[in-house]
Amino acid sequence: MIYVDSYLQSKIMGADGVELITMLYDRAIVSLNIAKDSIMKGLDDPELVKKKAVELSRATDILYYLNDILDKQRGGQIAENLSLIYTTLAGELVKANLFNDTEIISKCIEILNNIKSAWEDVRNQLKEKQNEPKRTFAGAV
Repeated sequence: MIYVDSYLQSKIMGADGVELITMLYDRAIVSLNIAKDSIMKGLDDPELVKKKAVELSRATDILYYLNDILDKQRGGQIAENLSLIYTTLAGELVKANLFNDTEIISKCIEILNNIKSAWEDVRNQLKEKQNEPKRTFAGAV
């Protein structure tokens, strides 16, 4: 079981779907940065090897979860494309783990940051739509 402090718990409970998705991207990116840092410090220390493996596994789990929650019926081609990206990135992270390849991790971070930005744009557009003044038409009661 994962411990979640009260601040994070309240943030999660108050989040909408898009916010939850971006939180997952944030966590995957943090994990990838930790794994990359562990590799760069040198893997002479068994604790760094463990940290790298745990964080790469966490990021991979997040990618599989994001893939599992895709609604391919309603999401159409976008969902299919995201599925391909998630599974490709997960495969790349396996290679990064095997070969201690920080370049692969950096590319994965870049891709996740770009997708996260797209989700944030969607969220901002949805907020703008909600904040648009409601128009009333003549004769409306």
